[in-house]
Formats: sequence, C-alpha cells, structure tokens
Amino acid sequence: MRPKDFSRVIPKPVVLLVYINGERARALLDTGSMADFMSTTLVDQLGLKKDILAKPLPVQLAVHGSRSKINCSVMAEFSYQDIRCQRRFDVVNLDNYDIILGTPFLFQHQVAIGLNPTRVSIGSLSPVDIRGEDVAVVSSAAADLLEDELEKIREQLKREAADLCQDGANAELPPLREINHTIPLIDETKVYSWRPSKCPEALKPIWAEKKRAYLAS
Repeated sequence: MRPKDFSRVIPKPVVLLVYINGERARALLDTGSMADFMSTTLVDQLGLKKDILAKPLPVQLAVHGSRSKINCSVMAEFSYQDIRCQRRFDVVNLDNYDIILGTPFLFQHQVAIGLNPTRVSIGSLSPVDIRGEDVAVVSSAAADLLEDELEKIREQLKREAADLCQDGANAELPPLREINHTIPLIDETKVYSWRPSKCPEALKPIWAEKKRAYLAS
C-alpha cells in the first residue's frame, strides 16, 4: 500500500494581541488548558521575577507520554482591550506563542469564544472568583512536602530511641527481680514429643554467628 499525502483545510486558532507589563505579546486562547502559561523567552525578555515553586508541578498534555514540569511562576500586569489586572502565569517552554490563556482566564473574565466568524466576547473586565459547580480543585504539593518533613521526624525519633531499640545480640539481659515468674507443670513425669529444629545449610553460618553473640552476652 502506497502512503497517500493530502492537504487539509483547518480554521485558524484564536490568537489575541495582549500586553504584558506594557509590552506586546501573542496569546493563544485555549479552552483545553487548565492554567495560564507564559513562555520562558518572554519572561527573560521582560526580566520578570520568578517565584520558584517548592516542588515542581507536572504538566500532562493530551498526547500520551508527553509530559513537562512547572518549576516557577511570575506575576505580571496583563492588559487586553479594557482589561487591566495583575495576573499570575506558570512558566513553561512554549512554541509559536508568548502566552497561553487557559480556563482560569476564560472563567474569571467570562469569555465567550466563537468561530466562523472568529469572535471573542469579554463578560467581566475584573477577574471574578473561581468557584461554583464547574470548578475542580488541583491538589498542591503540600502532601509531598509534609511527607519529607515526616521522614525527618522519623529519623529524629530513631535517634532518641536508640538506647531502647538495641540489637538483641548487644542488649544486656534484664536484672533479676524479687518475684520471678514460673510456669508449674501439671505432670512433671510426662514426656512431651519433640524433634530438633533444622537449619538450612545456607543459613548455618549466620545462625552460628548469632548463637555465639547470644552466648557471649
């Protein structure tokens, strides 16, 4: 079978001309993005201050196996038409665009998008709170950070309890008490059946070393 090559006609994406700290930038409206992104190139060009995340956040794309991570974010003055506000963007490597405006921007400014013809309607000049039935919560990395702190606490507890959790071969026997516990036999003449325990040949050296350690303690 010979491969066929063909051309296709597709509508253009909705790209806006926006301003970041007074500088022009190309922004893609993406209804499938759950965050607002800014390219690392634009961040470097504008000299924006990066806020390093305590733990990188994974970015999962629609293509299976395509993954990236967010290591920092920036705050910038965002302007589009009559919108003027401070907005936070996650910093990632982007191709072809300076900004990706995802569902947070679309939700907060009540944006309606249409094609054929292309149109963008802004419902709110000020960003509204993200809340309601159509809102999802993305867990933060706090749980992972807490786990790291718990591991430090575990190590501290191990150090403090080192004298209580000694190796049996090195620990001393408890002292004799005035009252020692005994188990009297009902019939002292009765002989109980028994058989000697067996140790696999491969483990005999370990058993011999452990036996010597116990006898020497």
